[in-house]
Amino acid sequence: RALGGEGGFVVRVRGLPWSCSVDEVQRFFSECKIANNGTSIHFTYTREGRPSGEAFVELESEEDLKIAVKKDRETMGHRYVEVFKSNSVEMDWVLKHTGPNCPDTGGDGLVRLRGLPFGCSKEEIVQFFAGLEIVPNGITLPVDFQGRSTGEAFVQFASQDIAEKALKKHKERIGHRYIEIFKSSRAEVRTHYEPQRKVMGMQRPGPYDRPGGGRGYNSMARGVSFERMRRGGYGGDGRYGDSGSSFQSTTGHCVHMRGLPYRATETDIYNFFSPLNPVRVHLEIGPDGRVTGEADVEFATHEDAVAAMSKDKANMQHRYVELFLNSTAGGGSGGYGGQMMGSMGKTSPSDISNSY
Repeated sequence: RALGGEGGFVVRVRGLPWSCSVDEVQRFFSECKIANNGTSIHFTYTREGRPSGEAFVELESEEDLKIAVKKDRETMGHRYVEVFKSNSVEMDWVLKHTGPNCPDTGGDGLVRLRGLPFGCSKEEIVQFFAGLEIVPNGITLPVDFQGRSTGEAFVQFASQDIAEKALKKHKERIGHRYIEIFKSSRAEVRTHYEPQRKVMGMQRPGPYDRPGGGRGYNSMARGVSFERMRRGGYGGDGRYGDSGSSFQSTTGHCVHMRGLPYRATETDIYNFFSPLNPVRVHLEIGPDGRVTGEADVEFATHEDAVAAMSKDKANMQHRYVELFLNSTAGGGSGGYGGQMMGSMGKTSPSDISNSY
């Protein structure tokens, strides 16, 4: 444990190359003393065991912490690395609740898909996993309170071995969208997806809903909050807040951006899509008041949104940016665009928007 009382002297590092080693982190922080003779470097991992690009580093003193924080935005290899002040409570929570051995990641043959095209059918999912046995009635497509698809699915395979093969299709495409695949568990479905089928007034809050926040249900219904929480949408006190976005489309033709540099501005995003002219850019803000590295960009037409997808994986500054199409030909605002301006920042369950 680092010195310094309850909080310790801890920094959170983000944007590390996936192949990054302890030695490289030690060299990056060579001007400050890392606790326990330089060994207190803790990488975090996804539930699939892949490096997340983040780490926590414990330092020996307040002075070392100050020096470490000044390394924010310096480069390691071709990537710039972000360094934030953290604390031991946050670090312990994240290390306990991420990675392949975290609770509720037992091997029961269940996977979660994210990024499905709007209106994707169970038949298309069966076709996507052709040759891999799915149990009868083994596909669940969650919907939000208004009955709209969340862009996610749970698929129960006949065995854990088959599920492991299914995970290898991570980032393969259905239509124009590439699909993300994650290990899941019945506990995850039970905790994060089943409550939304109950009547709103009778529902008990889930473990991540913020009492009185008025937005906890919204994030669960959108079906993205749990994943974002594991990626790092936590508050400074080590508890996860809701990180749902109040974005609602007025045109129905959007592109979702992920992996933005954390200093990116709306102007940078307009320039990124030039010569296309987005109608509106919405930078997402997390529960800690910081940008999340994600944004929703609205276009006037489906054709513009499709054209914008040609920039998928293009670089902004030193980062490549992932794009996700959220538009269908002829798809309008779905009847909820008119209330958008009145609901920015105070989303209620009655105006949940599905940006994913």
